[in-house]
Amino acid sequence: MIVFQDEPDPIFLAIVHEALAHVREVHLLRYRRGHRLTTAQALELDEFYRDLCPELAAFFTRRELVRVIDRLLRASRDGRRRYQLTDYHWLVLYSCLQIFCDLHNDGAVGAEDQVGPYQIEAIDFSALVDRFFFDTDFLMGPVLLAAGEVAPGQLGATRQAWKIAARLRPEAGDLRLKAIASPEESEADPEWAGCVPAGGYVGPYPLREREDGEEEGAR
Repeated sequence: MIVFQDEPDPIFLAIVHEALAHVREVHLLRYRRGHRLTTAQALELDEFYRDLCPELAAFFTRRELVRVIDRLLRASRDGRRRYQLTDYHWLVLYSCLQIFCDLHNDGAVGAEDQVGPYQIEAIDFSALVDRFFFDTDFLMGPVLLAAGEVAPGQLGATRQAWKIAARLRPEAGDLRLKAIASPEESEADPEWAGCVPAGGYVGPYPLREREDGEEEGAR
């Protein structure tokens, strides 16, 4: 699984999987598996991708982005290992979540609020970023470069964040997922235990935290 700032609950993981798969299948590939694109179809898809994702198009071709998304999907579904992302991965995940959440909230996904096994009303994209992303240095661009000139060597941004700010395309090492040791098994239940169902209707997400003394079924 991917290492997030907060431990992800099953609803958030379902949103991540749907967002990555939706962008991959609907916006980047569009045609059924095995279809051989004509030159005109490929050019049309490439142009649509550049219009939809100008921030990502600066760093990835459409086919390159498909491969990055495939790796993120495999990592997020790997229950045996934990993976650290680089800022290039975070930029891709941020963009895919933003696209999917906007479409979902507008009712434009065509699944009647269905996200994996859940029915979710509105998804608060900003709240997802605040809770699960460590930072958004990958969005700072010229601001990061200017801050680096004022305080050289004093900022904690990653090498990939600096490269993104300088509009440099990633090298192979910038896209390498780093497997890290999983923490020892804990007998304590995760924070979301007892609050997150296995499926069905859950209302808006993130879920509202229960106040002290509130019954579980009284939300």
